[in-house]
Amino acid sequence: MTAKSDTPLNSVQLTMLALGVVIVLFLWVLFLWQTYATRVETLNARLSENRNLALIVSESLKQMTDRAKAMGSLVNDDVIAHQEAEIRLLTLLAEDPVFNRLSVYNLSGELIYTSHLDSARSKLGGWLSETEDHFAGTGFVPVLPERVADPAYLPAEPAWRLPFLVPLRLADLSRSSRLILIELDIAYLAGLLQNVELGSGFIQILDSRGDEWMRANESGIVVGGPQVPKVQIAAEGRVVTGEATVELAGEQYQYVFVTRPANGFTVSVAQPYYEIFAPLTPAQNKQLIANSVMTLLVFGIVFWLIRSLTGQQRVLEALRLSERNNQQLIERLETEHARSSRAASIDHLSGLFNRRQFLDVADSLVLEQRRQRKLSTMLFIDLDRFKSINDSLGHHIGDLLLQAVAGRIQRMLGKGDIAARFGGDEFVVLLAGDRSEADIEQWAAALTAHLSAPYMLEGTELNTSPSIGIAISPRDGQSIDELTKCADAAMYSAKKAGRGQYRFFDQSLNVSDVEEFHLEQAFVEALRNREFVLHYQPQVCLETMEIIGYEALVRWQHPGFGLLYPDRFIPVAEKTGFVVALGMEVVRLACAQISDWKQKHGTSKPVAVNVSPIQLAQPQFCKDVLSTVSEYGLTTDLLELEITETAMLEGRAVESLHCLKAAGIRLSLDDFGTGYAGFAHLEAVPVDKLKIDRSLINRISNSHDDSPIVSSTIILAKRMALKVVAEGVETREQLVHLKVAGCDIAQGYHLGRPMPAEKIPEFLRTFAEEEARA
Repeated sequence: MTAKSDTPLNSVQLTMLALGVVIVLFLWVLFLWQTYATRVETLNARLSENRNLALIVSESLKQMTDRAKAMGSLVNDDVIAHQEAEIRLLTLLAEDPVFNRLSVYNLSGELIYTSHLDSARSKLGGWLSETEDHFAGTGFVPVLPERVADPAYLPAEPAWRLPFLVPLRLADLSRSSRLILIELDIAYLAGLLQNVELGSGFIQILDSRGDEWMRANESGIVVGGPQVPKVQIAAEGRVVTGEATVELAGEQYQYVFVTRPANGFTVSVAQPYYEIFAPLTPAQNKQLIANSVMTLLVFGIVFWLIRSLTGQQRVLEALRLSERNNQQLIERLETEHARSSRAASIDHLSGLFNRRQFLDVADSLVLEQRRQRKLSTMLFIDLDRFKSINDSLGHHIGDLLLQAVAGRIQRMLGKGDIAARFGGDEFVVLLAGDRSEADIEQWAAALTAHLSAPYMLEGTELNTSPSIGIAISPRDGQSIDELTKCADAAMYSAKKAGRGQYRFFDQSLNVSDVEEFHLEQAFVEALRNREFVLHYQPQVCLETMEIIGYEALVRWQHPGFGLLYPDRFIPVAEKTGFVVALGMEVVRLACAQISDWKQKHGTSKPVAVNVSPIQLAQPQFCKDVLSTVSEYGLTTDLLELEITETAMLEGRAVESLHCLKAAGIRLSLDDFGTGYAGFAHLEAVPVDKLKIDRSLINRISNSHDDSPIVSSTIILAKRMALKVVAEGVETREQLVHLKVAGCDIAQGYHLGRPMPAEKIPEFLRTFAEEEARA
């Protein structure tokens, strides 16, 4: 019985082992085949690229021989005999970027004329018999003569000029009457190859015997270098290509060549195989590692299967043990998940719900209260004097105070009530259950008294009080968002009334005042966290329709309200005095962007920045602006400041303007035509530009007589030598009118909207394409 049971078991083991071997063999055969196919494909692709490069260079060289032939046709007896004709020819050579020397020889190979006597060959020597045989076979075609037959040939010296022999045939003769030697500057040819990526490879120009006239790589002319074995070069045909493998300095090279027998030259490209295959190495190494891992994995699986078959009982026991362990692991994971879910929903400092969890729970709670026709009450709590406590006593005491406040709130909650810390010193409570408005007011009064009681924190007695806003659903709002806004507005009202107060929301409260309050509180953090960004609106010269600059418009990337436009926060900044710090931040951002453009593109357009009269009245404003410009290494002409008409009437502001103007800062008068300043006031301030307000531009439609004020303003500004900028150009008709009226610069939605700096390159491409089509 034992022998019978062992036999099928051994056969299964052998089957598993054979299957593992087959899988491993398949993986490695596939790997080797893919590696071979990839190398062949890469080699063929590089062969095609190098052949195309050789064809392009040979075609360029062929075109140069055609030019040599054309230039040779200009040489006649008149050139040799007359000085004026010779001067014209020499001038033509001097202006030609390719050929720089020309010599004329008779049919005996003797020099009869040369443009450079000091470096000319007195006789053609062996070239004469070579070219006679060549011209007899190919006709009157320019030819590159043999290198070793050069009368000036020195084995150790490189050839710095590439000669072409051009037969000169007169119109009444059937054979050449003279031979013209035109020489190409090899440095010029090498310069054309500088942008060609050859790596460690190089390009050769060979004569008809395969001797090297020139060798160059992507760095320029190569002098010396390993000797390249000669390959069989075709003697017939128009264009003949070929390839070979050569060994240079112990390395195998792919050698591709293109021969033009008629012109007697060959262009070859050589590149080492290791460089061709180098990009494949990382992928092949990864695949090798993957195959090794797969091999180990397959043999491991096979080994595991064999062992499992020999110990079925042991495996079953292990499975039962694994099942118990898995169950324990699942229970542990569920416990950890519950703990992490709680941690994600709880504010770590106070132990109350965080904002996100509170909103999720409160939404369903308010809905349930409304179904049961019961009131839901939202209380928005803000601690008085918390910032001063936190700043004077330290963040540790501040955290302890927040924990104590959270504990007092939690102890007052009833069944179904929830509380949360929204952040900082802001807490919210949602009262559920069956309470009347009188009960709610009684609870709010008790909470106010409870939170106003002294706190003993690490031996320090602290006194603070809450400002509480109350909103009731469904009277004040149906959703959590509405209740939160109304309770926030009521809290703002309570804070304005004094410390330790609570207020119910009513419709007379202005929610926008709450937003203004929050913006005012957030200004310092916003400046510290660099939340202000600039958008740039292009300014277009109407004469050339080119972009000549940008106006920088500030935006506030508020973490809570999103992207805010200036009308939302500039009035608050001016009222609270933050406009001075904000203005310098805008100047800094503009200078930083100009510097970035200069580093990336080598140049930058000027950027205009709006300046408040409050800034101009600051004694240090001029000094601060110039210091910022200098900090970023900019010239003052790249920054332009736009002022309003109000600044013209402030003495200190005018002093700042003269200081800035003297330093080279450009100045523009913004929103001209909306205030009480006229042209008489312009003489008092050193402005360079006048910006016509959009309210005047809006009146322009189709007729040139739509806005005589605009036309008159432009004329008077021109007489005062001021540039005129039109703001708010939104239609083509307005653009045409302004151009006819003599306006210099325009900006507006018709030309381009304000945009972040990263979108400007795409806008410039689109703008250029549209102008090209127009």
